[in-house]
Amino acid sequence: MESAPTADALAVVCIGRAADVLDTVIQPGVELAAWQREPDPAWAVWLECLPLDTWPACRLEVTTEDANAMLDASFDACGTPRGAARDAFAADVVSLVSRFAGLTLAPRVRLRLDRVTGDACRRWHCDCVPLRLICTYLGPATQWVPPADGTGVLKQPDDDTPNMMAFQAADVVLFKGCGWPGQPHDGGIVHRSPRIAGTGVARLVLVLDLPAGHGRLLRA
Repeated sequence: MESAPTADALAVVCIGRAADVLDTVIQPGVELAAWQREPDPAWAVWLECLPLDTWPACRLEVTTEDANAMLDASFDACGTPRGAARDAFAADVVSLVSRFAGLTLAPRVRLRLDRVTGDACRRWHCDCVPLRLICTYLGPATQWVPPADGTGVLKQPDDDTPNMMAFQAADVVLFKGCGWPGQPHDGGIVHRSPRIAGTGVARLVLVLDLPAGHGRLLRA
């Protein structure tokens, strides 16, 4: 007699080239939704040419209404040069804040824009959050494994795996974590940051989360 498929085996990953694919993440069984896109020339070349010590970086709690002004002030504090490209980059970040807030009905969003030069989050793991948005603007992007492989990979969190996949710079990814309603304590997409320590490579990574106690997750 065949055994019933596990929850991991039944989990769905939705990847597409239109932004609306991100909306599928709220559907039951969908563990990851990813919008594959090309970096926007309005800000991509400008970002690549910035010295690392002037890359935009901040940790904020924002609304869709005040996000642009708060980013503008933070970018000034970083010494990020003003101009049309900076404005276009900020507008892209704000658009992702708006989409995340719309999906979760959260009045506020926790925003991290980090310069990463080491092996942060280098081990395979699931996030202890309901839902997380990640977009790597510069450098190698998040690595992940299909849901069916997640449990096995977590048993050897420092090892590479032949089924490992990676997103590209500018891709927008929504991961369900173990905090999503009904998820097991080790549920969610298994992923890690790429190992870059000692390579001279740096990453610029946007992460959006729900502040504690905020947001009513939509259920399909």
